[in-house]
Amino acid sequence: MLEEKINTDKEGLEKQAKSLTRRKFLLGAGALATGMLATGIVGCGTTAPTDAGAVKTSGTAKGETAAVPWTYKKLDVELVRKRGYENYKKGGCMYAAGNALLETLQETVGGPWNTLPKEMFMYGAGGAYSWGTLCGALNGALLILNLAAENHADLGNELMGWYTEFPFPSNKHEGYCEIKNQITTVANSPLCHVSVSTWANAADARINEKAKKERCAKLSGDTAARTAELLNAAMEQKFVPAFKVSNEYSHCMACHQGEKSLLDNEQGKMNCIDCHDDHTKKD
Repeated sequence: MLEEKINTDKEGLEKQAKSLTRRKFLLGAGALATGMLATGIVGCGTTAPTDAGAVKTSGTAKGETAAVPWTYKKLDVELVRKRGYENYKKGGCMYAAGNALLETLQETVGGPWNTLPKEMFMYGAGGAYSWGTLCGALNGALLILNLAAENHADLGNELMGWYTEFPFPSNKHEGYCEIKNQITTVANSPLCHVSVSTWANAADARINEKAKKERCAKLSGDTAARTAELLNAAMEQKFVPAFKVSNEYSHCMACHQGEKSLLDNEQGKMNCIDCHDDHTKKD
């Protein structure tokens, strides 16, 4: 009888211990979940501001990323230009242009723009880790443009075309730049390698000297400013595309580009003549 009582008491104590352990677990899990929600680990939601002058975008459910396009408000073009110039010395061309737009949007709009880290632009310097591919100023500007505008493809195409034909750097940095009245060149390409080499050859400059860095700082500011101009125009329903393929090489594309072209063996919108001979013309 005594042995049966001891066994019964032992089973009761084990059940009580399991019950207390389960209760402690549930209470602990509840506290953890509350803490996670409070600190934002579970997820974050942003609601775009709806002040006058802003382009309204959709809100978000908890834990979801804000749907694009994000809210955009008209930016001060010259402020963006100056910031682009100044930012170049902190992280190169992509950081310069991209962050000039981003930090101005964070101040002007806030909302989802505040969720982006400025360090995300660092990889693009020198055409992506100095590989000389797409100019970092374009890369950073296009990223912001893609988030800010529903018609980003039209605006981006315009920005790329403008870049290839613009004589960089502009003279709009003269009030604060370190080297004034620099020689200007037209790249005829969105590639860092072509853009920088064309200018360096014309200016008789070395790639790693101060004059080239000044030129690229100004270029970064000019590209960010042009992006702000395009976004401002789009917000006001005033954007009109201006870029079109030059007659110098449009006949090349008639044969080589597009599903219905004769050869359909080329992709791109850059000036072909810079790298290829025009075989349609006789010597």
